[in-house]
Amino acid sequence: MMRHPNARPDGAASPTRPDSTARRRFLQTGAALLGGMLLELHANGIGIVRADAALTAGGFTPNAWVRIAPDGEIWLVSHKFDSGTGVKNALGLILAEELDADWSQVKVIAPNDPLAKAYLHPLWGMHATGGSTSVSLEWDKLRHAGATARAMLVAEAAKRWDVAAATCTASNSRVSHPATGRSISYGELAEGAAAQPVPTNVKLKDPKDFVLVGKPRPSYRIVDKVTGRAEYAIDVKVPGMLTAIVVHPPVVNAKVVSFNAADVKAMPGVRDVFALEIPESIAHFRPDRPPSTVDNGACQAGVAIVADTFWAAQRARKTLKVQWSDSAMARFNSDDVITDMKAHADDAGLKSKTKGDAAGLLQSPGNHVMEATYTMPYKAHAQMEPLSVVAWVKPDEVEYWGGIQVPSRCAQAAQTIAGVPRSRVRIHLTEAGGSFGAREGLHQILEATFISKRVGKPVKLLYSREDDIQALFYHAATVHKARAALDASGQIQAMSLRAVVPSIKEPDDPGFLAKFPVDPSCTEGMRDDFYYDLPALDLAWVRHEPGFPIWWWRAVSYVPNIFAIESIVDEAAHAAKRDPVAYRLAMLQSRPGLQAVLERAAKLSGWGKRKAEGHGLGVAVYEGYKSDIAIVADVRVHGSDIAVEHVTCVVDCGIAVDPDSVRQQLAGGIHWGVSTALFNAVHIKDGTVQESNFHDYRVVRINEAPKVTIELMPSGRAPAGVGELSNPPVVPAIGNAIFSATGHRLRATPFTL
Repeated sequence: MMRHPNARPDGAASPTRPDSTARRRFLQTGAALLGGMLLELHANGIGIVRADAALTAGGFTPNAWVRIAPDGEIWLVSHKFDSGTGVKNALGLILAEELDADWSQVKVIAPNDPLAKAYLHPLWGMHATGGSTSVSLEWDKLRHAGATARAMLVAEAAKRWDVAAATCTASNSRVSHPATGRSISYGELAEGAAAQPVPTNVKLKDPKDFVLVGKPRPSYRIVDKVTGRAEYAIDVKVPGMLTAIVVHPPVVNAKVVSFNAADVKAMPGVRDVFALEIPESIAHFRPDRPPSTVDNGACQAGVAIVADTFWAAQRARKTLKVQWSDSAMARFNSDDVITDMKAHADDAGLKSKTKGDAAGLLQSPGNHVMEATYTMPYKAHAQMEPLSVVAWVKPDEVEYWGGIQVPSRCAQAAQTIAGVPRSRVRIHLTEAGGSFGAREGLHQILEATFISKRVGKPVKLLYSREDDIQALFYHAATVHKARAALDASGQIQAMSLRAVVPSIKEPDDPGFLAKFPVDPSCTEGMRDDFYYDLPALDLAWVRHEPGFPIWWWRAVSYVPNIFAIESIVDEAAHAAKRDPVAYRLAMLQSRPGLQAVLERAAKLSGWGKRKAEGHGLGVAVYEGYKSDIAIVADVRVHGSDIAVEHVTCVVDCGIAVDPDSVRQQLAGGIHWGVSTALFNAVHIKDGTVQESNFHDYRVVRINEAPKVTIELMPSGRAPAGVGELSNPPVVPAIGNAIFSATGHRLRATPFTL
């Protein structure tokens, strides 16, 4: 079983690891004296680097490298952020599979420089992890790296034994020569293998021959977490470090007028109290772009309390009295937003997908037109670990510790607040207790950087649960109007959909919509990825900006878009008096993958069998993140009580590299979807968020959680995404099940009877 390494790969002393000095000595001297093998992974292929050649005056600085040490330890340096998704386990397994490595000797570690050019996300132009892309993006590169290293190790063994490489075999981190019974470890071969030519055309395994990939395997991270060995931002200790909290305005965009600084400073353990002065013009995450105004709430005002401990700061908060300025948002009410959005549901919008003559078919007197409007409220991230980050602004560099999902945010903050270039930013990645988009934010890193620069010391910024839920950001409230034209046989001939929602991309990336007018973050499932075979389509995004700051959220726009699509299709099926599963199958002729998961989910769930009174089955299906998924929800309704008793989930996500982690992600998404369907809602009254903790921002609890059945379809295609896959179809599946049980069609979440 993998064990998390005890120190950073560059040898920098980890502030909470007692053996870090010994590890540093080993990395700086042992690797140089004893040799080793380093493969450097880059866009143009794979190169070889001697371990001693990688040592500089500043220590061992691995970036996109694979290292095989003389003691047989294999280190994969991966920049991918893991907030409990199991991505590091999966990446290690891919490498180990083609390398034929002993899994117990493989370590997946963070890079010395997460801002290295090699780590730019190829789709987004920034240093980030997200979008359920990590495993799919690294699949080919890591397979080739493992196969390349394996070929070089075999070549070195064959040279030593004076035999043909083809007569040698490799497994469990050893090369063997069956004809003579000789065997040698990778560690013993590593230094010599580094001198072998780097092959340019290695043969990869047939997936049917995998021994690690696709096999159940516990994650080392589970052991680390239950034993307390895993390090989170809250665990970080830096000499001289102080702790800070930020009191934000109760109404968005209010400014600090005055506060009782002297009273707060007199509190025990308090070091300082001051207003934040975050500039509105922020360095762009792309180095070639000038600073720009970021209109997403990242520059909110606030008062920082800096103390010796978190509890000292929290006690001082009770003494703090802030006079806030007026804000135009003081008249903002979330209920009004839905009303305003509905008024734009018939706007033409910007087309995301068109096909055929949808307008003509929707107006044809021979067709029956169905129409429905679906709404969702603002929603919080409510991740288990509230936001936290450690920042240390020094004269010529800025250092960060934490579960930092987007290292580019650190570069933005360092440049904006401290005037330090991104080349002088150091980031130490820790574990993270969930993200769902929250850790992609900029505001907490800006604030930590400002506070550290102001006090001249390392500062740990901690948000309480209340701070986390009430102090930004939120998933946008949305309104979707769907129309479907059914012919005499009940088949959908045309569909129109208007997604009324604010832009998510533009506030974070100013100028984006000037180049790409239709925000892809608002139209997932509504572009060329629309999955039903229909003669005519008119799908469009209606941009409406209520003004309340919003942010990325797990599965982003798939959540409201699939809710609308799968609900109107279900309504059409019932109007046509057709079975909802059969109705969908008929419109998925060009999507055999979706047909397969849908048929299997229906069979597993007992679809078609008579249900007890008050019970109903509902189905939903879609393609997202290059994966196919079908969900069947079994719902029981008693009076006004809605209980989701069982959720059946069938997925084709390509090769499931780490099936345990895949199932965990799918199960997490299912429960997230149940929460979205039945509980999640942020209410804003007079500009103030009313919810503050799990007692009033409800998520599904253990006694409310449904039984979950998950099946992964066998597949030989490359891995696709799963981290955000399962929650979007859960909501419409539950809504469709409620209709099946009661005859009442609910079109607004959270569902209530």
